[in-house]
Amino acid sequence: MRLKFLFVLIIFYVLAGFGWWSYSLIKFSNNEFKLKSQILKSERQTCELKIVEEARSNQFISLRADTFQINKVDIFIDTQLVNTYVQKTFSGRYRMVFKNSLNIKTARVEIDESTNNLLIKELQLKKRSFAIEAILLTLLIAAGIFGVYFSVSFVFDLNKQQNNFLLSVTHELKTPIAAIKLIGETMMRRTLPQEKQVELMGNILENANRLQDMTENMLTAMQMENNYYNVRKEEINLSNIVEDVKANFSLKNAVEGIVEEQILYYGDPVLIKMILNNLIENAIKYSDNQPVEINLYNRKDEIVLEVKDQGIGIDHNYKKKIFKKFYRIQDEETRETKGSGLGLFIVKQAVEKHKGKIVVSKNEPQGTVFSITFQGII
Repeated sequence: MRLKFLFVLIIFYVLAGFGWWSYSLIKFSNNEFKLKSQILKSERQTCELKIVEEARSNQFISLRADTFQINKVDIFIDTQLVNTYVQKTFSGRYRMVFKNSLNIKTARVEIDESTNNLLIKELQLKKRSFAIEAILLTLLIAAGIFGVYFSVSFVFDLNKQQNNFLLSVTHELKTPIAAIKLIGETMMRRTLPQEKQVELMGNILENANRLQDMTENMLTAMQMENNYYNVRKEEINLSNIVEDVKANFSLKNAVEGIVEEQILYYGDPVLIKMILNNLIENAIKYSDNQPVEINLYNRKDEIVLEVKDQGIGIDHNYKKKIFKKFYRIQDEETRETKGSGLGLFIVKQAVEKHKGKIVVSKNEPQGTVFSITFQGII
C-alpha cells in the first residue's frame, strides 16, 4: 500500500511538473508573440519617419508625384516609388495605404497581412510543438515509472511468495518430523504390543512418504523450471494409472467418477501420477473431505481427464495465477490450509511437457473442475 502511494505521489509530481513546464512555454510563446507585434508597430513608425525624411530629400519625385499627408506632414511623392522603397527597405513587412478624404490625400504605413499571419502561424506551431513534446515526455516518463513500479511490485510479490513458501515448507516438514520423532521415542521407552508397533510403524511410513512426496515435488519443480527434467515417455495404460491413484486416495476420502477402460497414451508415467496426485490432493484439501470425482474418457481424437471437487471454488481473478510457482490464494479459507504452492505449478508444467492443455472452470453447484486434454497417442 505504501509503495502504491509513493508511486502515485511521484506520478502526480511528474505530471504537475510537466503541466507547469508546458504552461510556462506556452506563456513564453504568447509573450514572444506580443513582443514581436510591438516591435512591428514600433518599426512601422520608424518606416513612416524614414519615408518623410526621404521625401524631403526629393527621393520620390517623378512626373506622377502628388502631395500626400503622412502623420500630418505634407510630402510630395510618387506612390509607386514609395511602395517599392518600403518593400525593399523593410523586407515586405509593411505596405503603403493611400486614401482621398475631404480633398486631402493621406498616406499611411500598415503591417502587411502576410506578416501578421506568419507570426500567428509561428505561435501556433510553437504551441503545438510544446504540447506534443510535453505529452510525449510525460508518456515516456509515466511508462518508465509504471515499469519501475511493476518491477518493484514483482520483486516484492516474489519475495513474499518465497517467504510464504519457506514458512509453508517449514511447517510441512516440522509436522512429520515431529511425529516420527515422537513415535520413535515412544517405541524406545516402552514395550508395546505387536499390533501397536505395527500401527506406529505404519504412521512412520506414512510421514516418511509425506516427506518424500514433498522433496520430490520441490526437486521436480526446480528441474522443470530450469529445463533439466528428462521426460521419459513410453506407452502406458492411462486407465490403469488413474484407477491405481483413485484406489490409493479412496483409503482416506471418497473418490468417485467414471474411468473408461484401455485408454492408451504415450507419456511419462511418473509425471502423469504426479499430475493426478497433486490435483486429487488439492481437491480433497480444499473441499473439506467432500467426495471427489475423477473422470477419464475419449473425446474424438482427444483424451480428457477431469478432477472435480465440491469445495470452496476458485475466483475467476485467480484462475491464471494459481499455476505460478509459490502462489497461494490470499483469503482466509485457503491461508490456513497446508501447502507449498508448488502442486499446481508442477501440474501445469507436466501437462505442457506432454503438449496438453489444462483448463479451470466452475463446478455446479459449487467447487472447481480441472480439465486436462491430451492429443491421443503422441
